[in-house]
Amino acid sequence: MTKHVASKHLVLDDASREAKKSARLTARIGRTYRFESAHHLPQLPDGHKCKNLHGHNYRVEIVKCGTPDARGFVQDFAEIDAEIAPLVKMVDHRLLNDVPGLENPTAEVIAAWFFERIADCETVRVWENDDCWAEVSARD
Repeated sequence: MTKHVASKHLVLDDASREAKKSARLTARIGRTYRFESAHHLPQLPDGHKCKNLHGHNYRVEIVKCGTPDARGFVQDFAEIDAEIAPLVKMVDHRLLNDVPGLENPTAEVIAAWFFERIADCETVRVWENDDCWAEVSARD
């Protein structure tokens, strides 16, 4: 025979509900951007195909984390767009090797380049194609 036991923890009373509402919430938001660029990887040995000039349709995923503000946002996506658009413009339809800081533009280096230029960024992931990506984040 199964006994039903009610748990006082399953139903929140009004005070518990208020305490939970006022607790500090942390939210993560993300936005994806795309750009097309050429590059070559000069530090690879002769004969490696990526040492040659070639291009990618890159995808960059930006993740930010924080407490929602009075508007309910970690940050408004339009504000993020305004911050990221100048960076994308610096790399779109360019030879990445000519961009300061991207002289050896591996996916890891490109992700770090974006990460260092974005305020309050948690993670940046750069996709070179549908199968290959690199991600950087701050270490604690």
